[in-house]
Amino acid sequence: MFGSARPRTVLVTTPNVEYNVRWESLPAGQVRHGDHRFEWTRAEFRAWAEAVAERHGYGAEFVPVGPDDPEVGPPTQMAVFTLTTPKEAKAA
Repeated sequence: MFGSARPRTVLVTTPNVEYNVRWESLPAGQVRHGDHRFEWTRAEFRAWAEAVAERHGYGAEFVPVGPDDPEVGPPTQMAVFTLTTPKEAKAA
């Protein structure tokens, strides 16, 4: 999507696995929902998003979704990707 469609803005959200300790009914090591293939830490998500942004000519801004716990961060994390390099410039 980033390399082919190149939309101006892309929003990506993922559960913050660090927040899972705040869910009392969630056993340690379990994902919040059965359809989650993965849940990343804030550092993992940031590293992935920054690499994708750099590779495809986007900027990335990180936004908490839900209450931002001072110890473990928000329950959901979001990256807002904004196109900074036009397709023509990227191909050059």
